[in-house]
Order: sequence, then structure tokens, then C-alpha cells
Amino acid sequence: MSNRQPNAFHRAFPAREFFRGSARTVLFWSLVNGLLLILLLVDLFLIIDLLDHRGRITLHGEQNVKLLQELRTAPVRLPVEHEQAKSVPEPEQVRADGKSSVPGGEPEPKPSPIAEMPRLEMVSLTDSGILPSVWWTYSKYQIGLLPRMYQRVPLLQENQTALFTLICFALVVASIRVLIRWRSRQKSLTISHHVSMSLRNMIHRQALRLGPGDLSGKETEQAFQLFIRDVGTVQQGVFQWVYGQSRHPITLLILLLFAMSIDWRLTLQCMIPLVAAWYFLLQHRKNYEQEQAKTLVAIETELSLLAENLRSTRLVRGFGMETAEHDQFQKHLQKYTENIATLKRVEGWGHRVARGLAVFCSCMVLFLVGYKVLVSPDSLPLSAAVLMTGIFAFFYLPVNGLYQLIEIRDEANISASSIYRYLNQIPSVGQAVGAKFLEPLSQALQFENVSFQLNSNSPPLLKGFDLKIPAGTSTALVSLEKLAPRAVSYLIPRFIEPQSGRVLMDGEDTAWVTLESLRAEAIYVSGNDPCLTGTVKENIQCGDERYSLQEVIAASKEAHAHQFIQNLSQGYETALGQHGEELTVGECFRLGLARALLRKPALLIIEEPEDILDEDTKTLLEDAYSRIFQNRTVLVIPSRITTLRRVNQVVLIHEGKVEAVDSQPNLLKKSALYRHWEYTRFNQFRHTQETSNER
Repeated sequence: MSNRQPNAFHRAFPAREFFRGSARTVLFWSLVNGLLLILLLVDLFLIIDLLDHRGRITLHGEQNVKLLQELRTAPVRLPVEHEQAKSVPEPEQVRADGKSSVPGGEPEPKPSPIAEMPRLEMVSLTDSGILPSVWWTYSKYQIGLLPRMYQRVPLLQENQTALFTLICFALVVASIRVLIRWRSRQKSLTISHHVSMSLRNMIHRQALRLGPGDLSGKETEQAFQLFIRDVGTVQQGVFQWVYGQSRHPITLLILLLFAMSIDWRLTLQCMIPLVAAWYFLLQHRKNYEQEQAKTLVAIETELSLLAENLRSTRLVRGFGMETAEHDQFQKHLQKYTENIATLKRVEGWGHRVARGLAVFCSCMVLFLVGYKVLVSPDSLPLSAAVLMTGIFAFFYLPVNGLYQLIEIRDEANISASSIYRYLNQIPSVGQAVGAKFLEPLSQALQFENVSFQLNSNSPPLLKGFDLKIPAGTSTALVSLEKLAPRAVSYLIPRFIEPQSGRVLMDGEDTAWVTLESLRAEAIYVSGNDPCLTGTVKENIQCGDERYSLQEVIAASKEAHAHQFIQNLSQGYETALGQHGEELTVGECFRLGLARALLRKPALLIIEEPEDILDEDTKTLLEDAYSRIFQNRTVLVIPSRITTLRRVNQVVLIHEGKVEAVDSQPNLLKKSALYRHWEYTRFNQFRHTQETSNER
């Protein structure tokens, strides 16, 4: 069963958000950008038609001539040749002297062409700017927008000025579209940033709830990956989804409507090969990806087998298998070569199919458009045909963009599913209703039949664990299972909850006390904890301004951290963290001790750092422990043999239960299991070295 949640992406960014806030603004700007695209297409049509006709127009018929007069602001001026204006022959008239006007007689004065314009049957104009385009669009659509523009903009009435004006207009419109697209991208980025911040806030809150109980560190690493990688994937997916969904459908619709406005029958005819070609390309892409995946698996398998042969050279040489091994190697090498050739053949065939379909589609569209121009040039001039062909070619961008959006959404949906699975986890630790305040530990810390395991597939770390630790003593927790002592320590401040059993402090079940009072009296210090981002003072105060600088300094001195803090560039105001000073492991550990000692807990739990400490740090820690262990209950997860010798008792945990409780020297004599643990933990060389150093 898949863990993928089909609606995870839409849960992060619901569909209704498209019509709210910034997403609605993106949609509005996309509509404006679509209208500007219409203007740009019209402008391109005018430029192409101007270059095609070069301002020449010839009309026949008195009605067309009169209509042409109406399209111009002034009577038509004919820069004409002799046959450009032909008047209608007048019927024979009788002169005043009674003679008729016949050919060969005294000629009558010839009227001017302008005066006789209404009587013209044919007119031919040159250098008329975009007048041929105006005439074609007006006669086809009966819309007066272009004629009015032609009448009111004199620059459009001559070829050169019209070309310059149209190009400038195209540049202005294209620039405005670029600015609008930039604005839409910024708004889309704002939306995706808001979604990512919301998810990161939820992950942060969930990590604060689940993180303290992470014994192995896997959940913390998972939260880190979700916070950085998966949220980033969702953020990019939301950005592409908002920006693409508001742009590609509108662009596709406008292109389709514009092409249909030129010739709807031709558009529908051209859409058939275009849709068919796209369908076959999609099917081929799916088949190609499947074949490519299979071939890559086969290649990886053969490559692994070839690499395995490198590990068996001793056996081959030792048993005289050189010939057989060489044959086997050549066999796998041949299969590897064949798989590489198959992959190249699949890739080459895929490219040839894609190119063949594209060429076939282009030829079909060109044939249909060209045939229309040849058969009916008046209904589809060459300029409109060129523009339609460009529109059909441009269809690929929004259609491919929509197809890629599906892949981007699916990838973002997988990441969103991982995020929401993490967010849906219920923390095991919660404060009980009516919980009471816990007083400082004064008698004993007790574990009663406690059981705990990480998950159902792992063996239990604690199973029937019983232990009583008197107040005011120091205890070390050791085990062959590394996580068992940590589980015992985590149970005390309730970072984790036992599956069964109880943890008692002075006879009070910790499950029924407030978390605030419990964690104020039982503080956990780990040598693996990083420094917080902030100053040294803020690291020790942990955001609690009730503690003064004098108290911070006193706690630092008790933990032997004051000296190295003073040596920092700005003392207690030195910035730590990612962009601040870097501290050593020993310095971070002492800083953590100072952070805990500032709060004067009755119970202090210390997990010493795993890294080897320098001699100065060891000496300072020994002196600090001599004060820390006084008048306080201390539990230690040791990493040094000297700490084991300092504590009052060592608790040996084996198979989830208490195996032995005694001092370190006595356990070393009585318990073979402890001797084994100490030997594996502190080998003889290290034990001898530390003993000589202590002397």
C-alpha cells in the first residue's frame, strides 16, 4: 500500500486559494497579459501584411471605392498611373448651339480625378501604409476599430512611418508583458513563500513535540530533511503551479481564439494533426521512459557484476581461475556493452520518432494553410496565413508547460505527503489534565517495572526495569545496548513515555505532574548538543531574562566555562551558531553544564561527549564535577573511565533489566559482563593511557 496521499499537494495549497489574495492578483495580471498578447498578435499581423503588400491596394467597383473613401480621413489622392482612375462614359449630350458632342469634335474640359472620385470604378493606391490590412479586416469583420485608428494616426498612412510605428508599438507591448510577467512571478513567489513558511512553522512545532523523544536521532534528521528538502520541493511546486496555471491556459485559449477568428474552419482542420501528433508523442514518451528505466537497471546490474570481479582477485589467482574468470568477465562486459547500445538505440529511436511526428505535423499544417491561400487568397491573405502558422507552432509552449505542471505537481505531492505524515504523528508525551506542581527531589528516584521500545519491529530497550536511586547520590548508567541508558535518562524528564510501568520522584508519579516543574528539577545535559544561534549569554540564559549577567557568570565559573568565554572576541556577547564563533566539543559541553547549573536543578542528568577531549578539558571537568556532584542527585552516561570511578554506584543494564548495581571497582571484580563492557568501551591501551595521565 502506498504512503502517498493524493490530496497532499492540494492540502498545502487548496484550489480555492486561486481566487483569493495574491493568487487572484496573479490571475488578474495573467488576463491583462493575455489581452496584451492579442494586441501583439494584431501588431505582428499588420507588420507582416505591410511587408507583403507594401501599401499597395487595388479595388474594383463603385461601391468598394465609396467604402474606401469612408475609411480615409480625406479624399483619396491618386499618385496614379493612367489606368488607375477611369470615369464612367457620359451619354451623348446636346450642346447649346444644337450640335451634339461626338468623338472628334471639340473636347470637353476633363474633370479632375478627385472631383470624379465618387464615379470611379477602380482605384489603385501605393504607399498607403496599413490600408490593405485595414480594408481586409473591415471587410471581413465589419469592425471599425482599425479604420478609426488608421484615420487618427497619420503615421500609419505611409509605409515607412507605419513600419516604424508598428515595430515601436510591438516593443512597448512586449516590454509591458515582460514587466507583467515579472510581477506575476513575484506574486507567485510570495504565495509559495507563504506556503513554505506555514509548513516550516508546523514542522518546527511538531519537532518540538516529537524531537525530545528521539533516542537514535533518526527523527531529528527526518525533520531536518523535511524542513529543508521536502518543503523546498513543495515551495517550488506551488510557485510553478500558480504561475503556470494562471498563464498557460489563458495563453492557449487566446491563441486558439485568435486563430479561429482568422479562419475557424482552417483552425479546426489543423487541430486534428496537431492533437494526433501530441497524443502519439505523449504515448511515445511514456513508453520511452519505461524502456529507459529497464535498460538502466540492466546496465547497473551488469556493472555491479563487473565490479564484483575486482574483489575476487585473490581467489582467482590462488585457485588458478584466470581463464574462467576472464571468460566470465568478458561475458558480463559483452552484456554491458549490449545494454549500452540498447539504451542508445532507444534514445535514438525516440528522437527520430519525435522529429518525424513533428515534421509530419508541420507538413500537414503547412499544406492545409498553403492550400487555403492558393484556393482563396481573398479570404486568407499570405500575412494571415503566416501568422496562423506561427500560432500553431507556438501552441507547443503552453501545452508542454501544462504537461510539465502535472509532473511538478506529482513530485511536490510526494514531498507534501511525507510532510503531512510527519505532522500527523501524535506525540507520546502530554501533560495530564489536573497535573500538579513537582517539588525538588529529596528522597529517591524510582523506576517500577518500566518497559520501553522504539517501535514494534525493534527489540525492547527496557523490559521490566526496576531501579531505586537515593537522592543526593551519583549514578552511572552503562549497557552494551547504547540506547538503553539514554532511554532511562529520557524517561525522567518525560522526553519519552514508558509503554508500561511508572517513574516516581519522592513517590510521585511523574506522569501526573506538570512538565514545566518536572523539567525545571530534572535537567538533561548532552555533550552532543550544539550551541544555539545567539550570544554566549543568550545560550546560557535560553531566553529567560530573569537571570542576570552576574548569575550567568557564576554558573559559568562553576562549570569552568568562564575562562574560555572571556577569551572570545566579545566575551559573553560573542555570537555563536552558524554565522558566529565555533566552539570545541569540550567548550560546548561546559557551556551546556553552565546552562543547567544556572537553574540549580535538584536532579542533573549528564551524557558525556563521545569525542575524545583534550587534557586541559579533562582536568577542568574533573574539578567542575567535584562541585557539581555535591548536594545533588546526578545521573551520568559516561564516556570516560574517570567518571565511572567518581560516581557512588554504577548500574549495569542488560536485556532491558538491571543486571548489577555496585561501585566500579566491585563490578570490575564481580561481573564478567561489566568487564566485557568496560573492555569494549575502554580498550586496554586507552585504559592504560588514562591511568598514566591521572597519575
